[in-house]
Amino acid sequence: MKTRYNIIFFIAAIFLFVACNKHDMMNDVVIVGQMAPQVYWEPASSTVKAGEDIPFTVQYYTTSKENIERLEIWYNILEDESKSVSSPWVTTFTYSVISNKSSEKRVSQKIATYDHNPNYWNDSLRAYTFKSTFPTSNTLASVTWSKPATFDNDKMVKYFGNAFMTQFKDSLFKLMKAKDFQKMYLGLNLLDNFKMYIDSVKNDNTGSWDYVFPKDAQGNRPVPKTLVDIYATIPFSDIIFNKTTNVYDVDYSRSYRINANMKAYDKQGVAGLGIVKEISLN
Repeated sequence: MKTRYNIIFFIAAIFLFVACNKHDMMNDVVIVGQMAPQVYWEPASSTVKAGEDIPFTVQYYTTSKENIERLEIWYNILEDESKSVSSPWVTTFTYSVISNKSSEKRVSQKIATYDHNPNYWNDSLRAYTFKSTFPTSNTLASVTWSKPATFDNDKMVKYFGNAFMTQFKDSLFKLMKAKDFQKMYLGLNLLDNFKMYIDSVKNDNTGSWDYVFPKDAQGNRPVPKTLVDIYATIPFSDIIFNKTTNVYDVDYSRSYRINANMKAYDKQGVAGLGIVKEISLN
């Protein structure tokens, strides 16, 4: 009986092996389609001036029977934009509006084509190789407007939009305390005497006196109408003027990057891709 059991086990193992060999899914999907050309490329620099051509070196080869026909450079365009505006007049808090944004301004597109040449073959590299360039646009030059000594209203609108100055000024007003108004109005020489608009209240926590606006009939402390009216006449440029440094506290910058890649096509249209290279434009 023992021998019989061994024979049955052996026969079952044979059927199991045949079944596994017949239905091996990995064996069914390996080596599907045509091998693409292999590409290695390197730009000369990761930072270039917008409008200048970018030099590069490329090596490529194929292991398929299809000959390589051409190579192409493709890249997209990314925009990095930074904005910052501050008012130096407030003392009870810090008021700045800061924005940093990166976005794709153009999807990847073909930029240049290079025909394959059998004479590019290099025996020592065992690959085709050549050097060339591809173009960039001077419209992608970086822009910087930082802490100007002279305010430019046109640039402010161009970089920040039509409504920004009004929104900034209105938002700042809602947050300002009596001490902030005092510093701004006296610093801009809008008033000679600010004390007539404020009261002093003893701060039990610090032991010092806080300056506040007088209470109205409802027990609130609104900004006096005279101060409100004066605020409405203050130009935005004065709101952000830094009297200590004699500049305007506004910063704007815009720059561009490209993600470039090389593609090698054989005569059947099968493409091999290189490694994406990020290049900054200035």
